[in-house]
Amino acid sequence: MTARFSSVTAYIQDAFLLSFVFLFIDAGARFPLVLIWLGLVLASALTAAAVSWRKPYNPAPVLIAAGLVMALSVFAGVTVGTFIVLTIISLYRLHARFSEIEDKSSGESPFIIMYLVIFTIALILSIFNPLGSSQLLLFPVAAAAIIFYTVSRLLYRYFAARQEGAKFWQALAGSAGIIAISGAVAFVVYLLADEARQLAGTIFGGILAVVLWPFAGVLNWLVNIVNGLSNEEEMQDNLSNMEQQAEQTEDIPYSQGAMEFDYTIIAGIGIVLAVIIGILLIRKIKPDLANQKEESIAEVIRFSEVADKTQEPKPARGYDLVDIHEIRKAFREFETQATEAEKGRMEHETVREWAQREELPFTEFFFKTYDKVRYSDGLIAASEASPFVEELEKINKNFFRENV
Repeated sequence: MTARFSSVTAYIQDAFLLSFVFLFIDAGARFPLVLIWLGLVLASALTAAAVSWRKPYNPAPVLIAAGLVMALSVFAGVTVGTFIVLTIISLYRLHARFSEIEDKSSGESPFIIMYLVIFTIALILSIFNPLGSSQLLLFPVAAAAIIFYTVSRLLYRYFAARQEGAKFWQALAGSAGIIAISGAVAFVVYLLADEARQLAGTIFGGILAVVLWPFAGVLNWLVNIVNGLSNEEEMQDNLSNMEQQAEQTEDIPYSQGAMEFDYTIIAGIGIVLAVIIGILLIRKIKPDLANQKEESIAEVIRFSEVADKTQEPKPARGYDLVDIHEIRKAFREFETQATEAEKGRMEHETVREWAQREELPFTEFFFKTYDKVRYSDGLIAASEASPFVEELEKINKNFFRENV
């Protein structure tokens, strides 16, 4: 149950992140595109959860049902091209979230980090490109994303703790406490916002004064040079011209028309952010230590007699491949032995939930390999298959054979 709930909430969180992009797209529909997107995503998530609840994930019925839900966007005035784009994005994220099991780390910190980055970019773009929907719906969408994230994480924690005996009233009390603390902090920030801003400005100004103090002589020298470039008559003319321009600007009525803006600034900001995000993603990639090959060392061995037989070198174990069907067969035998020991897996349970209920000490590497074995075909590296099978044999020996 927690695994399916985790997939649904992660899919909706992805939709909230994408909604900041749809704020700046005018699809010419009856309603803003971002509202159509969020409404259809919520309906698709509920439909997919209803189709696959307490069942193994089967892509065909889930994706067909979600595609039919996304077809409702045509009735809202969306063009066929926009409908196709929305459907592709929705089905891609839906399949990505429902295909993986994320009981332990689903949606903890990546959503908050991506939310802060994307919301900041959207806020800057809304200032320079004030589209109607972006100004009206930016902050409501941001608030809805945070509220949904908080509520979904609290419910997930409750479902996980319910297996250990947690009560519903305890979850309500904890949620009320979190909301009360957040509201109190927000109220204090609202009361002290102006004073805090003035205090921060004073502190920052003092720091700048201290930092720039060694350059005071250089700055005065530059000011004197600039002042010496013009005589007093030119300075008087400049002052009079500035006063006349100020009077003319006061007489001109304020125009609410859209201001011209150089969009190369937006492109520059986007390139800089893309480079920063790319560097962060590259740093997260770690080399596969399991398949590293040791450097061969040349050795000279002398024998008094020539050996009759020479052994053929065996290939490196890290490069062997194993048929996935053999691994599936070993896992089915493991499930059969668990059933005979009266510790079998229920029909609606995932492997992770089964391990938690029976307290089977599977490692995180085991679950990752299990996902590959379940959703892939063909061959798998022996460096992944061998620990998987060894872990099955170890748990079978320690937990099942003693009770048969």
